[in-house]
Amino acid sequence: MKKLTTAAFGLAFALAPFASAHAQSLAELAKTAASKPPVTWYESSPSEQIDKVLAAFGRKYPSVKVRHTRLVGGNELAVRGVQEMQARGYTGDLLTGGADHMSHLKGRGYLEGVNWSQFGVPKSYAPNPEMVATTASVYVALWNTRKVTEAESPKTWEDVLNPKWTNRVGSWVRAASFAQLAATQGPDSAKRQLERFIKLKPMLYKSTFPLAQAVGSGEVDMGIGFYHSTLPPMNAGAPIQMRALDVVPMHMIYSGVSKGARNPEGAKLLMAWLTTNEGALAYEEATGRGNPLVTATKTAKFIAGKKVSEWPPEKSDELGALNEYYNKMLEAVGSAK
Repeated sequence: MKKLTTAAFGLAFALAPFASAHAQSLAELAKTAASKPPVTWYESSPSEQIDKVLAAFGRKYPSVKVRHTRLVGGNELAVRGVQEMQARGYTGDLLTGGADHMSHLKGRGYLEGVNWSQFGVPKSYAPNPEMVATTASVYVALWNTRKVTEAESPKTWEDVLNPKWTNRVGSWVRAASFAQLAATQGPDSAKRQLERFIKLKPMLYKSTFPLAQAVGSGEVDMGIGFYHSTLPPMNAGAPIQMRALDVVPMHMIYSGVSKGARNPEGAKLLMAWLTTNEGALAYEEATGRGNPLVTATKTAKFIAGKKVSEWPPEKSDELGALNEYYNKMLEAVGSAK
């Protein structure tokens, strides 16, 4: 026992300088950020949700102010970011969006490269110095428990493609789940799966939120949607269950600090905080979207043990081409509700 205690003490002593350095760096960021204008955060969640996130951040760093601007969809983020950078040389301080749109901004040189490890951010969270994984959208199968038994519910993609779901399944109008599946199964295999899915004559919805409501009301028996958009009707008592299929398509969502930011220190501080247990859990509790890299989140636990399928940021162009091609295939089913 004495040797174990001594070893543990030695390990803690060895790690102490690193922990202290990170804490000092964050404290320095907070001190500088407090003297600058509020951090402007471009992000897609409703402001009433992000207000809860910022309240938690404010309890940790009360002197650093943040102003949230909701930009719905990655296209709006990319277009606005480019337009503002070209017009005035700066845009929001902290930008959060999908890998493709963030990579677009990175490619134009509009994101600041940062050594995130100095702020305690694990290397696995940052695929490049300009982007840090802060949350994700995870695809799930969801079903109405009054119309589908647990035994009948889909557990694999092969189950989803069973002809028994013909005229009984709902889908987002975008075929992005199949495009993400192509990352691990190959574009040809994913295309064949999409073709089989189309034969089920799925009912299409403009977003995954009305899709989840349609499953809850029994308009469709089963659907392929998102974890975070299924939670609201479930929590409201709708007869819905959901499952992460094996394989799990996923969109990792990244954040970056814009070049020319008015408060880059505050943006870095908020980004680093979002990767901690405290920040990730606050964001997940407010929005339903959790960071699967943070093991303490419900999202990470929900997909634990499953194979994840997603394209890395550096292959965003390939993903974009697949999305466009697959979307046109799915849209042929009919107009979205």
